[in-house]
Amino acid sequence: MLVNILYSTPPDGDDASLTYATIASDLCTGQDGVTLGYVGQLAVNDDDGADLPWCIEVDNIHTPENVHQALTVFLVSCSADGSVNRNVRKIMRKLPKGGAVEVNCDRHYAIAALGHARCENSANQMADTIFGTARRLDKLIGGSGFFDIGPAAPPSLSRLETQVELCGPEKEFDPWFKSLINSAAERN
Repeated sequence: MLVNILYSTPPDGDDASLTYATIASDLCTGQDGVTLGYVGQLAVNDDDGADLPWCIEVDNIHTPENVHQALTVFLVSCSADGSVNRNVRKIMRKLPKGGAVEVNCDRHYAIAALGHARCENSANQMADTIFGTARRLDKLIGGSGFFDIGPAAPPSLSRLETQVELCGPEKEFDPWFKSLINSAAERN
């Protein structure tokens, strides 16, 4: 299984996405049946003829022939007011509607919404605002046709919403990511 990890920094620059991308890539290392693909910042693919609306340096058009399953993990930093990196919004506008894309392999995705609320009360009261854009991204990607949503990971694993200022990665992110990789590896 090929694992790509794409992260987006928040507009205000207060960020944990690179740290979480590093943690995720470390968790992939040494895992049987897991090949780490592209790990990098989420960038808009401005080539209108390209298959994907985001850039992956390894191979933006085709999954390598020896890989039959791919997992793309999107790490989306969400500010306390709900704002996200402009590249996330641009990609949301470029995503096709209605599954018009042909999937050429067993591709899956997951989203980790990394909230930046600094107080537990605010995190609870403002969860819909903080994670709203990441939830919309999840819905748009799921409906785009880029990923096979048939035998995907259980819905409880497809999206994580965590407040990175209030709890460390070992509490929520690490177990979620390990479960995601294990679940995908079992299907492989």
